[in-house]
Amino acid sequence: MKKKLIINGKNIFVFSETLLKVLNELEIAKSHNLAIAVNEKVVQKINWKKYKIKSGDIIEIVEPLKGG
Repeated sequence: MKKKLIINGKNIFVFSETLLKVLNELEIAKSHNLAIAVNEKVVQKINWKKYKIKSGDIIEIVEPLKGG
């Protein structure tokens, strides 16, 4: 069943059950330096594989940039 998520302010529909699978489905997981919060709670990278996603979750994904 598709889940409706809000990712970086956009409505996204996914089939995935876990955060890592969502990232893979959206082809985002390839980046090594991501910070992710679900419903304003930071999820450590070590927990992405088991973190269950539910419809209505609000996900913010940021990638730090080098430079000044």
